[in-house]
Formats: sequence, C-alpha cells, structure tokens
Amino acid sequence: MAGDAGAGGGRPSGVWSLVTAAAQRRGSPTVEPADVCRACADDLGVDGVALTAVSPRGRLLLAATDARSRAAEEWHQATGRGPAVEAVRGRAVVVADGPTGPGTFADFAARAGVAEFAALPVRVGTVVVGTLTLVSGGPIGSTPEALVRAAAFADAAGAVLLAAPGTEGDGSPDDVDAGVADADQAVVLQAAGMVAIQLGVGVDEARRRLGVYADETGTPLVEVARAVVTRRLRMGPDSGG
Repeated sequence: MAGDAGAGGGRPSGVWSLVTAAAQRRGSPTVEPADVCRACADDLGVDGVALTAVSPRGRLLLAATDARSRAAEEWHQATGRGPAVEAVRGRAVVVADGPTGPGTFADFAARAGVAEFAALPVRVGTVVVGTLTLVSGGPIGSTPEALVRAAAFADAAGAVLLAAPGTEGDGSPDDVDAGVADADQAVVLQAAGMVAIQLGVGVDEARRRLGVYADETGTPLVEVARAVVTRRLRMGPDSGG
C-alpha cells in the first residue's frame, strides 16, 4: 500500500543533538549528510537510510548507511520513477506493497528484502531540494509519531545541505546562511546539485566552486547560482578550482 503521509504540526525536539552526536563519534566538529542518515537509522530502528540531492539535472546520492538503501536510490535513479521520485512533489510516501511485476518497485523491494520503504522530501522553505529515504524489513510508518520523527530528520538534512564551508558555529539550522532568503538558499543548493552532477564531485565541493567563481568574478553567489540553474552558465572542470 502506498500513501501520502503528512507530518503536520511542530517537529520533535532532540533530533539535531542526535545528528551532532553522530558527527562527534566520527571525531568531526562538522555535520555531514552521512551523520543525518546514521542518526535517523539508529533513532527509528530502521535497516537503512539514504540522503539524495535533487536538481533539474537529476538525483545525486550524498550518503547511505547500507547496501539496500543505496540500491534503492540507484533503482530510482535508473528508472526515474518510484516513491522517492514521487516524494519530490512535496509529500512523504510510505510503501508497504504495491503493483507487482517485472520492473516495478515492489519487485525490486521483494528481491532486496525490503518490507517497507519511506521517502520524505527535504525542503528549504517550500522548495524540495532532496529526499530522505528509509528501508526496513519491518513496518516504518505504523505510527504517525514515527513519520513525524522521520520528517524532523528530513528538516535536519535540509540544514546540513545548506551549511556553507567555513560557516562558524556547529552548522545547526540557526547557523546556516544567516540573512539569506530561503528562496536564495534553494537556488544555491539547486545550482550546487547541478554542478556536482556535471563535474562528478560532491555537493560541498560544488558549493565551494560556486563560491570561488563568485569571488573571482565579483558576482553575488545567488546570481551565479541563478545563471547555473537557468543554464546561462556551465561550470567547467577548471571553474572555481
């Protein structure tokens, strides 16, 4: 059964502390996408979690805790459909069963040993910039509280994706690109995702290159990002190096 799951209301507290604790266990003061995935998997007791950035150029897997969550994202990238693609429309989708047959997501899930799959949009303001996906051999969305908790981790993922290299503080939502409008943040992240796919680099490196290019040309970062998103600018291998 596939269904839309709305979190609604406020987000539960304590999620960011779990994410930063995951980073501290790695011995790092900086939170990375993998820390969100690991903290989410541990907190919800699911088998795997993956975080993916989305842009007009496609999907870019940023982190995955296990082989099954990675394989699920690769299936979505290869087919261009499925619950994680539906989640980009802005609503969480939980799949416990569905249409069967060769090439369907249910067929993949059965072969991969995935009993239930959840995909949640990662937002900046009202703009979806990625997906957080959960795989499990048992129920994920059996209680509304579990999905609200998962949505809180999706919020944390949005903050991590927007954390600029060199930002002071712990990278928490209050520290991310202070003073920049949500819409501008979304454009920059969208551009970073496009550059990452074009150059085959990570999102952090793509964001760094956008910043260097902006500094070198004396152009505001958001204007560079808009030029990339509207395809007036294509970053080459040496751009922002």
